[in-house]
Amino acid sequence: MHRSPLALLLCLAASACGSWILEEPSDGADGSEVVWYGTILDGPYTGENGVLSGGEVLVYDVDEELVAEGVEPDAGNPGYWKLRVPASTRVALHLSGDGMLPTVWRGTTPSDLGYWFTGALFAYDADLWQPFFEQFDGQDGVSIEPLGDDICWLWGSPWDPDAWAGADISILDGAGQPATVLAYHLDDEGLLAPAGDESVTYFMAFNLAPGEVTLSVTAADGRSFDETWPAWPGEVISAWYVALPTEDE
Repeated sequence: MHRSPLALLLCLAASACGSWILEEPSDGADGSEVVWYGTILDGPYTGENGVLSGGEVLVYDVDEELVAEGVEPDAGNPGYWKLRVPASTRVALHLSGDGMLPTVWRGTTPSDLGYWFTGALFAYDADLWQPFFEQFDGQDGVSIEPLGDDICWLWGSPWDPDAWAGADISILDGAGQPATVLAYHLDDEGLLAPAGDESVTYFMAFNLAPGEVTLSVTAADGRSFDETWPAWPGEVISAWYVALPTEDE
C-alpha cells in the first residue's frame, strides 16, 4: 500500500511517541554493560510503518569508539534489535539498511536493562521520505544538494513545540559553517507554515558538511541548550524529541 508522505506527516504530528531516552544517567555508573532493545521503524511513527531489518545498528561513544553492534535475535520478529551497551553512557547510534537513508541519533544508554518505545528510533525509507525532504527545495532560498560524501541533512522535532515559540535556532555544520534553518508550525487545519513566533513542530537543515553538527537553541524565556551529532557522510541527522532544560536546571 502506497503511503503519502504528506498524509503521514499529519498523522505523526498527532502521535505521542514518548521520549526515546528512557533513563537518565545514574550517579557513579560502574562501566558495566546492559541490554537495550526494541523495534526500529522505517520512519517517524504513523501506525502504518515498516521496520529496519537486515541493516546495521552501530553504537559509538563520545570518543567515537565503537561500543556495540546491534543484532536481530528473532528471525520471526524483523526490525526487533538488541544491543549490549555500556550503562549510562552518551552515545551516537548510526542506522543503515537496504532502501534506507542512513541516519544518526544521539542518546543516553539505560542504567539497567532497558528498551525504547516503538516509534522512538527510526531510519528513513528512501522511496517515501526522500521525496518528502526534496519538496522543501527552494524554501528560504535553500537549493537542496543530494545526500552524499560531502552532504548531510537534518530533521528535528521538539519535545515541547510550544516551548520553542519565538526561539532562536541555529546550526553549525561539520565544517563550522552556519546553516539555514527551516522551522515550521503545524496549524489546527494540518497545514505547515514558517514558524515565525508560533510553536515549532519541525525544523530542518540541508547541505550540511559531515562531522560534528551542532544545534543551538535559545528559547524566548532564556532557556538554552546545545547538542552535537557526529554525522557521517550522507546521513540524515535525527534531532527528534530534543528538549529544553527545565526551569530549575
